[in-house]
Amino acid sequence: MLNRRSFIGSAAGAALLATTVRAGEAETLDAIARRRGLRFGTAASFDQLKRADSRALIARECGVLTAENEFKWKHLERIEGKYRETEVDAFYRFAADEGMQLRGHTFVWSQDNRIPDWMLAKEADLARDAGKPLVALMQRHCDYLAKRYPTIPSWDAVNEVVQLQDGALRSSLFLRVLGEHFIDIAFAMMREALPKCQMVYNDYMSWDAKPDHRDGVLRMLEGALGRGVKIDALGIQSHIGGTLGRKRDELAWRKFLETVQGMGLDVLITELDCSDRNVAATDPAARDAEVAAFTKGYLDLTLGFTNVEQVVTWSLTDFDSYLNRPGYPGERRRPDGLAMRGHPYDAEMRPKPLRTAIADELAAAPIRKA
Repeated sequence: MLNRRSFIGSAAGAALLATTVRAGEAETLDAIARRRGLRFGTAASFDQLKRADSRALIARECGVLTAENEFKWKHLERIEGKYRETEVDAFYRFAADEGMQLRGHTFVWSQDNRIPDWMLAKEADLARDAGKPLVALMQRHCDYLAKRYPTIPSWDAVNEVVQLQDGALRSSLFLRVLGEHFIDIAFAMMREALPKCQMVYNDYMSWDAKPDHRDGVLRMLEGALGRGVKIDALGIQSHIGGTLGRKRDELAWRKFLETVQGMGLDVLITELDCSDRNVAATDPAARDAEVAAFTKGYLDLTLGFTNVEQVVTWSLTDFDSYLNRPGYPGERRRPDGLAMRGHPYDAEMRPKPLRTAIADELAAAPIRKA
């Protein structure tokens, strides 16, 4: 495997670095997106906001910002009644100072391991009287978010209801106590508290050849909309690396997007990245080229739908990537143990071919109507 010095000195390395330097000097990604009626942004952690280099890169490239964890109920209220506001307030101020749209992520997350432990511990009490105590708790949390952070323009009101493996509704505290109508309750609460805010359903989504999850999301959306739930947009996470090197179904993905568009929903790409765990090559240039080409194809198809409003990456750099953090599952890492390269900038914050691919696809997207 090439080390950094030998790679830079190679012909392939020189060509790649020339390309990325030009990309780094080009128009910002959000500026490119805005020319087509789109917006570009990223997710970030509180640690990233504390670093000057990371803050500067985010401020330069992005018009949309998502807090990775800081707004999530389990993180924000680890102890009942005590909110950890310092980190969340930092995101709120940073976005305001930089003129960025801050996404609210998320109000209700339908996974038990993402719900505060103190809530799970008293599930029996929350289930009494047809679940009214749980509804009251949701209302308290909703009111807190709306009053403290009133200018957030878009909220993931409900996150990840559908199981990835089979498309069924995921068992969680919310589903067990309130049934599927917890979706209706969550959207109605947030809509009443923030009537001008875009309300989003956010979930895993993929052009994988296995359709179970896509079909489950469509069933859930059809059911909710049929019950009169007012949903503005679908958030498509787009962690597409799991499909890289495996079968995908572009025709089914197109049909899925056509169905969502027919429902009258806008679409946000909320968590884009492309891990290279299935790329056999070890050379960084070869790996980066394959990731860029794969992502370019995905965006080319997806951004062809004019109801797609935003592209938000789940981190801008490999240095900050959740893919390389200690807690990331071993079975999802590269078999050779190399750090993954799934983001637009590398671990030294140099632009990569993926940055160029995203820029090209934003520039080529059909112009959205104002």
